[in-house]
Amino acid sequence: MSPLPPGTTIGIVGGGQLGRMLAQVARQHGYGVVVLTGGAKDTPAGLLADEEITGDFTDPGTLEHFVDRVDVVTWEFENVELLVAEVAATAGVPVRPSAAIVAAAQDRRLEKEALTAAGVAVASWRSASSLDELATAVAELGTPVIVKAARFGYDGKGQTRIDSADEVEAAWETLEHQRLVVESVIVFERELSVVVARGLDGGIADHGVMENEHVNHVLDLTVVPADVSDATATAARQVAHDTAVALDLVGVLCVELFDTTEGILVNEIAPRPHNSGHCTIEAARASQFEQQLRAITGMPLGDGSCRPAAMAQLLGDLWVDGVPDFGRVLAEPDVHLHLYGKGDARPGRKMGHLTCVGDDPTHVRQRVGDVRAALTGR
Repeated sequence: MSPLPPGTTIGIVGGGQLGRMLAQVARQHGYGVVVLTGGAKDTPAGLLADEEITGDFTDPGTLEHFVDRVDVVTWEFENVELLVAEVAATAGVPVRPSAAIVAAAQDRRLEKEALTAAGVAVASWRSASSLDELATAVAELGTPVIVKAARFGYDGKGQTRIDSADEVEAAWETLEHQRLVVESVIVFERELSVVVARGLDGGIADHGVMENEHVNHVLDLTVVPADVSDATATAARQVAHDTAVALDLVGVLCVELFDTTEGILVNEIAPRPHNSGHCTIEAARASQFEQQLRAITGMPLGDGSCRPAAMAQLLGDLWVDGVPDFGRVLAEPDVHLHLYGKGDARPGRKMGHLTCVGDDPTHVRQRVGDVRAALTGR
């Protein structure tokens, strides 16, 4: 297909901050933006769009209106009903990444099967749809295991750990009798990610290997480049590229990885930009959001290589005693502030992030943490 030039319109499924940052890049490059929120109004992405469509993801009239307004559909959040992709296909509007990739990312069993088919290594796992199947899976894998709801899980939601066989029934009740995926607990040295873009022509670019730290299952800090050997970095990037090719990706994909003594294992995939790639906005010539735009419109991919950078997440917890003192950030020439336009600062809610770019990964990691701590004087 021919590239979509500036002046055409991209449709974003989801109204969150990832869509907001994509909308900013699309505006910069002269594209129109329409956002489908699924019901929410005045969303972070919708506030920057030409049109914010707030109908339900399953309402045919809403979906037809959305598809009629756009030239290509992409995703900022994968945990949505996929009827929009069917409506788009009927109308001849491309969906990038494809609905098949999004469907795999929505369902941990399909995801594991797709990754295995791609030839990349994952933790030992079993599927379970009943208490008996869960007990059998735990017996086969041995404890400890992590038990996860198969559908629509993210940021640690919908999962629990089993350390002994007598915890199986309690885990089944905790996860409300859902279809499950049971995974062996992986002993890893660090958590990594690679954000990879693949264009219509099959060209591939990535941003290098990110090293990630989580707090309460939510990404807290990312540093690029990761503190790994050249061999490990090469292996991680190759796994991401192999996954993108095997899935026939057009768009952006984040491949989340475990660095273990036995090599690189894939934890999960996200068919969209990712929090761990936020530092690319300042650190790369073409950020993950620009790569998403370039890929889905059929334009050439940019240079994703990154200078040393660190990103620290700003959660709603920082607002508990009032609005943080953002003047402390703006006084720092090497630290960049991003706020997502969310009014309700709830604990655990992603409200923004800070990025520090410099010449040394250790230095920028320390700097961004220090500046975040100074926001509240704690």
